[in-house]
Amino acid sequence: MKVAYIFQSSRASVLLENMIIPQASLEVHGATIVGMFFFDDNVFLLLPENPIGEKLTILSAKYNFFLMCCDYCCGQRGISSRLYPGVKEGCFPDLYKLASDYGAEQVITL
Repeated sequence: MKVAYIFQSSRASVLLENMIIPQASLEVHGATIVGMFFFDDNVFLLLPENPIGEKLTILSAKYNFFLMCCDYCCGQRGISSRLYPGVKEGCFPDLYKLASDYGAEQVITL
């Protein structure tokens, strides 16, 4: 199954660091990740000083999935254009397009 994740909860970093990243790294996640979309304060995870973002960008390049942050959330926090290279900023129409282009079969919000 091809999944796209939307990270909205305040526990997103815990889920990524302790479950999703290790499972994806070991190729035992059980689903093919096609993309990740970050909302609210979770956009800070994709700043270069964040080790979770570093791990995600490496996995994204290795397994060809997209990383995207809410453009409005980034703007509110003053971090637009400071994200890891390759991380996209956008809104729902952009997310829907990328998820479709990457063949997402399921969208999971965490």
